[in-house]
Amino acid sequence: MFYYLSGKLALCQPNLAVIDCGGVGYKCAITTNTYKAISGKESVKLFTYLNVKEDAMDLFGFETEQEMQFFTLLISISGVGPKVAIAILSELQPDAFANCIITSDIKRLTKAQGVGTKLAQRICLELKDKIAKTKATEGANIVPEDMPMDDVVSDAVAVLMALGYTKNESQHAVSKCSADETNALVKQALRLLARNI
Repeated sequence: MFYYLSGKLALCQPNLAVIDCGGVGYKCAITTNTYKAISGKESVKLFTYLNVKEDAMDLFGFETEQEMQFFTLLISISGVGPKVAIAILSELQPDAFANCIITSDIKRLTKAQGVGTKLAQRICLELKDKIAKTKATEGANIVPEDMPMDDVVSDAVAVLMALGYTKNESQHAVSKCSADETNALVKQALRLLARNI
């Protein structure tokens, strides 16, 4: 119903924003990240999602379209309501959230209020393919912050770094490859790096 609201920021609190559009104040629940982005501004544009229930209609506002897309993906999962989705996206920036899903970083997801281990596992399982394919993360450099590395992977990353690539570039390339031997892994990674993955 509402794709975005653009107007005067009448009220801004850590979990709430009121946007004045033509004399009508729209109350939007927001994430901490959105609050930080819009706090102090006179006028704002928020991408919105209207959640309709039998006894209420709640409007959620997001500073970026990507954040809104991730919110709608989250609430499509059984056991994840708007409150939990907001908690997750308040704990993690959109790129960090995508990174957690792609790399199945359960521990980091459980830092969000209301998210236990089982729910975090379900979120990763159900969203991994969707987030990998979504346009919202197209071109994003999704790499685990603390990439678990066995000896073969660690050696391959070291070789790539010795060839002049950064640690991030090396880990990113290696994470997209599969081989049981260091040289084979390095060759695969170099082919990807040559194509500017």
